[in-house]
Amino acid sequence: MDTTQKIQHPASSTQHRRTGFTLVELLVVITIIGILASLITVAAVGALRKARETEIKVEIDQMATAIEEYKNKSTSYPPNCQTDGSGEPLDETAILNDLKRHMKQAFPRHQESPELIARLAGLATTGSQLPGGQGLQGGMTAGEAIVFWLGGFSSDPKFPISGEGGPSYSIANVSAGDRAKADPIETRKWVFPFAVGRLAPRDADGYFDESTDRFIEFTDSKGILRRINFWQYLPRKSEQPYLYFDTSRHPAAVRIGSDVVGLFDPPAATELTGLGPDGMGLHVHALKKLHPNYTPSGTIQPIEFVNPEKFQVLYCGTDEEWDEEAFERMSAHAVKDELGLDATDPANYLLFPDGPFIGEIADTIVNFAPETRIEDAQP
Repeated sequence: MDTTQKIQHPASSTQHRRTGFTLVELLVVITIIGILASLITVAAVGALRKARETEIKVEIDQMATAIEEYKNKSTSYPPNCQTDGSGEPLDETAILNDLKRHMKQAFPRHQESPELIARLAGLATTGSQLPGGQGLQGGMTAGEAIVFWLGGFSSDPKFPISGEGGPSYSIANVSAGDRAKADPIETRKWVFPFAVGRLAPRDADGYFDESTDRFIEFTDSKGILRRINFWQYLPRKSEQPYLYFDTSRHPAAVRIGSDVVGLFDPPAATELTGLGPDGMGLHVHALKKLHPNYTPSGTIQPIEFVNPEKFQVLYCGTDEEWDEEAFERMSAHAVKDELGLDATDPANYLLFPDGPFIGEIADTIVNFAPETRIEDAQP
């Protein structure tokens, strides 16, 4: 027997190479992956939000350009037609006069009836509020104004509203239940290229939602029954509308001596419209700033509109929330009557650009600043 022959022994357990991970190592790896995933998610969400803000800002700028073009053709910016029926704080007579004056400027040869023009502001020709069911309650809201004024008018110089191709359409011989369906909205020649699918309000079948009562029916000069549906325009994947405020015609009045407070500072929608939360109106106002020439001892009113002598287009931002409490601090009427503060003291207002614009109002998107949000805007 050859004792020099080596005997082969199985390798000992200490010589085995490890081919797996321990539980601790797996947990470490999972933790690292989770951290990386969270960082990527935060970055992705931020990028998506920024992209959406940019998309909305671009659309607001396009609408602002269309409004400027409208003004160049009509010689004045379109007015707001918001009323509240109470005589205070809004001046219904002045609002109606603004509307009639603008119609004459924009359509010098028009022969639209005074009753039809007054109904756009929810008023009788005398300037008094029409009773429920007899007009556009509360007048045309800040959301409806964008679509109405940029929606295109009839080429008939005498009847820009009631003529064919204008904002109204014939409902002669159309049953009451089918009048919303007869709206030729899909084929209308828009001045601004609205994405028709983003017009609201719509019912479950996709037609104008008549339950909102945001329409008027009238008989034109030829005896034909016609109708105007008052649409609003929403950004993509949104349930909140763009808002338009005319800041060209009147100052943001705050005089207290004769109780002239916020006469030309309507909210986006009054309680009469039923379009705000719980039907209580949408208390969003045009943004204000300190008058550049104001001094405490002077005679100049302290507060004026941002973008004076022009207009404001606003959107609530990607959070889909209007911070109504913040906006009310921009309204002389609310500062005085709702908050019980001195409306002549600028310290009681939330003023642009200093704010502070934080929380839900911080991402409000506007037309009058080069930045996307009022939070980042400069005077």
